[in-house]
Amino acid sequence: MRLILKVFICFLVYVITLPTLKAQSGSGGFEQPIPGWEFGVQMGFGQYYGDISKKNFFQKFSGETRFSGQLIARRHFNERYGLGFSLQRSGLHSVKDNFLNGTAADLEYNGRVFELGIHGFLNMSNLFWGGNNNHRVNLYGTLALHYGDWKGTLRNSQTQNIIVENSSNNTGTKYKSGSMIIPVALGLKFALSDNLWLDFNSSIHTVLSDDLDYYADGFKHDILFFTHIGVAYHLGSGSGNKKPKPVRSGISTVGPVEVTEYDRYESKRSEKQETVQPTVIPVLDLEPVQKSKTFEFRVQVLAKREQVEHISRIFPNVVFDFPIVVNKHQGIYRYSTGSFSSFEAAENYANVMRNKGIHDAFVVAYQNDIRIPITPEMKN
Repeated sequence: MRLILKVFICFLVYVITLPTLKAQSGSGGFEQPIPGWEFGVQMGFGQYYGDISKKNFFQKFSGETRFSGQLIARRHFNERYGLGFSLQRSGLHSVKDNFLNGTAADLEYNGRVFELGIHGFLNMSNLFWGGNNNHRVNLYGTLALHYGDWKGTLRNSQTQNIIVENSSNNTGTKYKSGSMIIPVALGLKFALSDNLWLDFNSSIHTVLSDDLDYYADGFKHDILFFTHIGVAYHLGSGSGNKKPKPVRSGISTVGPVEVTEYDRYESKRSEKQETVQPTVIPVLDLEPVQKSKTFEFRVQVLAKREQVEHISRIFPNVVFDFPIVVNKHQGIYRYSTGSFSSFEAAENYANVMRNKGIHDAFVVAYQNDIRIPITPEMKN
């Protein structure tokens, strides 16, 4: 058990200390439709660690693993946080031949546990590495609260005589058959497509009871360890929408990037209307920022592989002060707003967007509608 905890902690520290990936990188990727629902099915194996347990993680593969499966439904509120529900059923098996003092124990436990609960979801890729949800691989963690119900049999491994079965023994002593459980999971999600993801995770479930194996011998809480692999399908505002036809055909993925859609929203300072009124304009005509500069700064608020008809579907509670410009490059639609001559002004407006709830807003630079890197000289 200590080895598993050490591996878990070392892996988490390694992830946190990875160099920050630049959100301004122009590489393409996959993305979840955010916000939206995720539905998944997972299968794998479970291992029991408690009073009737002696072997470590690798030793348990000699016969002390059992099948485990779970169903998940999760609501993603944004690209970082979510709340979900899970239903899990797992088999349990463990043998203890000797006590700590060396005397024979000859105990064998077989059972099953059924768990139902809720969990919080944290996408660590977007939390630590930033970006706009275009990661092909996402690292995530969950913290959950489950209620577990179990049934099992504790017997003598040599004679196969039953000691306790289904929470009661021959003398009439009763044991708990259910308890609250606190699972903590760490997982990786690999994008197979924009909506379909491969999910691999491991979790430690701490049972807030010592009656899971009907035996008390040092462990205050019985521990379960699970490893699952499965698939997850995402439904969201970015999926299922009919892809709008571009204003012009034959958009090139290299060279000058053509503006394919233009959504305009009225400013908060509008005297006549307070509601969002989208208007489609085929070509964006921006005033020159400065005659001495050939580039402009914008604030990118979204990037998706599928074109969004109106950005208000993604950010329904945000009123933009400037038009939304859409540029397509390398299969990614990038949505930016504003036109600033100085980096400082653009960064200030990016902070305004973050305060409005667009947490991944960041400054980008364009020259003749082509995305260009931001150099230190451009910031001065």
